[in-house]
Amino acid sequence: MNCKAVTISLLLLLFLTRVYIQPTFSLISDCDETFNYWEPLNLLVRGFGKQTWEYSPEYSIRSWAFLLPFYCILYPVNKFTELESHWNFFITRACLGFFSFIMEFKLHREIAGTLALQIANIWIIFQLFNPGWFHASVELLPSAVAMLLYVGATTHSLRYLSTGSTSNFTKSLAYNFLASILGWPFVLVLSLPLCLHYLFNHRIISTIRTAFDCCLIFSLTAFAVVVTDSIFYGKLAPVSWNILFYNVINANEETGPNIFGVEPWYYYPLNLLLNFPLPVLVLATLGIFHLRLWPLWASLFTWIAIFIQQPHKEERFLYPIYGLITLSASIAFYKVLNLFNRKRILKKGIKLSVLLIVAGQAISRIVALVNNYTAPIAVYEQFSSLNQGSMKTPVVNVCTGREWYHFPNSFLLPDNHRLKFVKSGFDGLLPGDFPESGSIFKKVRTIPKGMNNKNMYDTGKEWPIAKCDYFIDIVAPINLTKDVFNPLHLMDNWNKLACATFIDSENSKILGRAFYVPESINQIMQKVLPKQWNQLYGVRYIDYCLFEKPTETTN
Repeated sequence: MNCKAVTISLLLLLFLTRVYIQPTFSLISDCDETFNYWEPLNLLVRGFGKQTWEYSPEYSIRSWAFLLPFYCILYPVNKFTELESHWNFFITRACLGFFSFIMEFKLHREIAGTLALQIANIWIIFQLFNPGWFHASVELLPSAVAMLLYVGATTHSLRYLSTGSTSNFTKSLAYNFLASILGWPFVLVLSLPLCLHYLFNHRIISTIRTAFDCCLIFSLTAFAVVVTDSIFYGKLAPVSWNILFYNVINANEETGPNIFGVEPWYYYPLNLLLNFPLPVLVLATLGIFHLRLWPLWASLFTWIAIFIQQPHKEERFLYPIYGLITLSASIAFYKVLNLFNRKRILKKGIKLSVLLIVAGQAISRIVALVNNYTAPIAVYEQFSSLNQGSMKTPVVNVCTGREWYHFPNSFLLPDNHRLKFVKSGFDGLLPGDFPESGSIFKKVRTIPKGMNNKNMYDTGKEWPIAKCDYFIDIVAPINLTKDVFNPLHLMDNWNKLACATFIDSENSKILGRAFYVPESINQIMQKVLPKQWNQLYGVRYIDYCLFEKPTETTN
């Protein structure tokens, strides 16, 4: 893997994947991304959007400063072009993908210079065939951006551990400071082992001077972010502190993250098995014995130890350590291959076998995610072909009920279309709407009605189905006592307008939900081990559809 052509080819493939393939085909894996980030961004760009309790000035635990860079990119696009609204979604994703590429490119160069070019190329391969990174690096989430920023921090950490350069130690911390202050304060934990390394290896006077420099960088960054958020909210708004206070200090049985669900300790190990090919995880456990990089491995294990103890667990909480897992695995793979330097044929066989398994498992997982879970984006994007009317035209109400959490974002709706929620079986707090009149500051500073931080249902968020012009739902049996729209028995002349296939999770096996198996292999397994295979693999699809009420029957 020394060849320059191999390196250039890998980097070009990485660029294509991050900037085009992922923004175009990746799913939205978390409704928190939609309602806490895409919707407020839509408000900044287009003047409307759904509002969660986190954005109420009463709580203010989401940062507007986090969204401002994306607004600055989208504003000229909307000001000087006539692109349809859905392009805002894909452009933002492409920008996130490009930022990911830049961070990975810089770390690749640092690995090549500090460790070895072969390790750097292996790392790029493991990054390319990384199902978790495939969707995480284009997600509009603080944890996802923290993941990218920590790659930048890792770049300078490697340089510092290699040269002892104080400036690179400071730059590493600066990346993490930015990630923490923009909305995810927990990532500061990742820098603690590096700080201990610096403390153990430098004189006290140097440590004090460096600590002053780092405190100055942290203070200036925090000041800029807090001032920005305070201007938006119209009051002092230290968002990072508010997040820490809500999730840790003031958390109890009625408030805090646990009210949104808890998971057993093995949730994260199982999650890593889905998001990383098995050989990568096995190799990652070996790479930690490269003790020169012990601060990085200490960060990795500290992060896992902290989050595995928290009752409330989510996949995105592990995002920041994804780059460390592939780095450890790439170092281990390089060292394992070097054990077979005198047996070249065996070495090539091992290399090819591992890479094929990594690529095969990753592609199977990625294809499954795209095939099984991207129907909501495809269906909502149908609205982009509708008339992109101005705000002066009558508002068109696009409704959903039990499928509210699969809504991608309002960028996939024309300017005069609004998402509404009808009554369904969901009994938690639904998002409301930002006000649409007045300046952006008036919209943000207005305290919405019916918001709470206890996930208590508010009937004020319900919309009468008689006022719906479109409806989005899965074609599956409903709860007759709770759902008001029945896609199996259409009423009032509702018509099916467009559909996409969506996985039927309840009737699909775990292997079918998680991985894609080509039909030819599926047929072979059905013949060889029919009983065992049917218990493991089987994927069923249902229609995820857009329904339309004809104009003459619309109230």
